[in-house]
Amino acid sequence: MIRWDTDRRSMSLYTRAYLVGMRLRRDKQAFEGAEHTLSNARELQRHGDSAPTRLTRLLFRVEDDEVAGMVVWKVRSRLRRPKASVIYVHGGGYVHPLTADYWRLVRALTMSPAEVIVLAYPLAPDATIDDVLPPLLDVHTATVRAHPGRSVVLMGDSAGGALVLTMGRRLRDLEQPAPAAVVALSPWLDATLADPEVGDLEPTDPMLAESGLRAAGRWWAGFRSPDDPLVSPVNGSLEGLPRVDVYIGDRDILRPAVDTLVELAKRDGADLHVHEVPAMFHVWMTRAIPEGRRTRHELARLVRRRAGSI
Repeated sequence: MIRWDTDRRSMSLYTRAYLVGMRLRRDKQAFEGAEHTLSNARELQRHGDSAPTRLTRLLFRVEDDEVAGMVVWKVRSRLRRPKASVIYVHGGGYVHPLTADYWRLVRALTMSPAEVIVLAYPLAPDATIDDVLPPLLDVHTATVRAHPGRSVVLMGDSAGGALVLTMGRRLRDLEQPAPAAVVALSPWLDATLADPEVGDLEPTDPMLAESGLRAAGRWWAGFRSPDDPLVSPVNGSLEGLPRVDVYIGDRDILRPAVDTLVELAKRDGADLHVHEVPAMFHVWMTRAIPEGRRTRHELARLVRRRAGSI
């Protein structure tokens, strides 16, 4: 079943000003050209992943752990028992570490109520999909074993949105316990960015540039082709997956591949729900803007519904 909802509300005045700030800071320069993308990524990687913020640790119970060789943070309410587990895989073009913005989204998801498991996975170019996918699956296995009666939702943004789809397919192929749902936020579905519409959208995208992203996709693919279904989920199958929810804005060069994913879902008889917000940019739901706050609350409600905890 395919469902497509479109939120046509205009961008708030605050977010219009925020967008101007993104352009003045030249945020998308981080992905302009392969050489600059790598140099910028190396600098960010030297600083490492942003651990849970002080506010997150103050308001919620945070457990620092290590699973399958990866640093893992588990965040849950101090007052309410979790009714679901959310395994969250962050984005960043496979080359950027976890940033502080993500903890804003994690705090909202925890109110589902859920335990949110945030992974600091190895990054390209030193790591590839073949290095990272097995430990990601190990985290899912460990979560299911630790809480056998609790539903698991796989959620990720951008590159992480592609990874959770790939995780869902691999769990299906290995006949492992399936997650209750897969939620992909502004997902990078096609690492090659092959759709001609990508070039038309780039001037409107305040965050992403084609050249650097394509290079990052090649690094992440390793010995594979970037169009391999493990790297570009839009080239795989959705048959047998749980319900997939996709959130996408129209000021995002990753938007065209969502249309292709819909056609794939029709072919495979998959259950896909697209949540389109035309006024929004890439991964807006992590930002301190009115639309981001609204979407975070919606995602918390979505976790409750998909996990069957209401």
